[in-house]
Amino acid sequence: MRSVLARPIGGAFAAILLLTAAVAAATLWSDRRDRVQHESDAATGGVGARAIPIMTANGCSGCHTIPGVPGAEGQVGPRLDGGLADRVFIGGLLANNPQNMIRWIRSAREISPHTAMPSTRITEQQARDIAAYLYALK
Repeated sequence: MRSVLARPIGGAFAAILLLTAAVAAATLWSDRRDRVQHESDAATGGVGARAIPIMTANGCSGCHTIPGVPGAEGQVGPRLDGGLADRVFIGGLLANNPQNMIRWIRSAREISPHTAMPSTRITEQQARDIAAYLYALK
């Protein structure tokens, strides 16, 4: 009788352990994502949560592939993904830091007249929000 009950109990215990591990992993991932977003928001003075509608309205998705942005599968500009924060330069000439990213997003052609990136002329706050979103993609 004992061996008949041992299998279901052992299976239930294994299932509980797997569920507990999955919940713990999801919590750690969520905490990390929230921490990274908070750090990006603080570094840029933006709010990454506001960026997707701004990028969609301003055509960013036409040229760039951007994770999390619907339809952003462009092939003209570089991929704006988790590797962005590790790049040395923005636009091939500016040091990669939040201030330069904000400048580049707003007025790329004033910085480099021959770039394919347009000067968006969005507000500084909108550029800060986009920069916060992009830097949080780590």
